[in-house]
Amino acid sequence: MNNQKNVVSWLPVLLGASLLLSACGESDLVEQHERQLAAARFAAALPAPGGEEPTPDPDRPSTAFDLSDYNLVFSDEFQGESLDASKWNTALTWGPDLVVYNQLQYYVDTQNNADFGYNPFSLDGEYLTITATETPEALRSAANEQAWLSGALTTAGKFDFTYGYAEASIELQEGRGLWPAFWMLSTDFDNLKPELFIMEYDGAKPNSLFHNYNYTDTDGNLRSPGQWEVSSTAFSEGFQKVGVAWSPQELLFYINDVPRYRIVGENVSSQNMYLIMSLAVGGIWPGAPDGTTPSPASTRVDYIRVYQAAQ
Repeated sequence: MNNQKNVVSWLPVLLGASLLLSACGESDLVEQHERQLAAARFAAALPAPGGEEPTPDPDRPSTAFDLSDYNLVFSDEFQGESLDASKWNTALTWGPDLVVYNQLQYYVDTQNNADFGYNPFSLDGEYLTITATETPEALRSAANEQAWLSGALTTAGKFDFTYGYAEASIELQEGRGLWPAFWMLSTDFDNLKPELFIMEYDGAKPNSLFHNYNYTDTDGNLRSPGQWEVSSTAFSEGFQKVGVAWSPQELLFYINDVPRYRIVGENVSSQNMYLIMSLAVGGIWPGAPDGTTPSPASTRVDYIRVYQAAQ
């Protein structure tokens, strides 16, 4: 926190006010964040973490991001019988064989390797399902000896954007070592090399969703304002709507139309970024799966949408 020029300052969500990082120490920020989230919960009729969901009150003002002056510039409702290849790639830009974050899955590239022997993507006319399964012995060599098979979708080379509101509706499955994420990467991946995690999920913590943002400073060091955990018993069942409002020097993260985390600063990305939806298994964050982890395990997606301000 001492070199504020090289660290994105973070601000907790506060309805109608902001807190300057330079005015408070870390402990003060945490205390302020908790008070302000409590205010946000009251305004939105939300419980404290671990509490029961209240009966909706139609008289309370909405805290959802206002899209009245925005245009829909990208969407997939996943209502077809197969993936739309004009919108999605079935591989990360660095290919399936590079292992990152010590993850244990092999992302099957069905577009370029249709005969691989396993397809992690299925559509039923209403939802996209990404399914991870333990790698059969007959496919271990083809899967770079990775223990699991899974899938990742990206819009790299097909859609990217700078500033706007991105949102997805996702249903997540509990299971140790499961690491689904809705995230974004810089198209050119230079300078800041920003990574924006709209939503990450640790399958061993079914009542929590996480937000995060990483970038590289001028000395080549990876920086982050810190992964933020939001907890509610409601997250463990059904679809959750997750989004981020991205504007110059600001990221405002939403869960189910409620603002949960805010990051501001000169190191917020100003580069074109593309979308990623992935189901990872294992890795340095959630740890390895164990005997309680379901196989197969899945993530379901209702829709993915991006809006930008009308010109």
